[in-house]
Amino acid sequence: EPGSLALFALAGVLAAVTRRRWS
Repeated sequence: EPGSLALFALAGVLAAVTRRRWS
């Protein structure tokens, strides 16, 4: 589903941003 894919992508971006902030 497009919605699920978008949600997964959003989660990935959020995780990447969080990692950069904690780095």
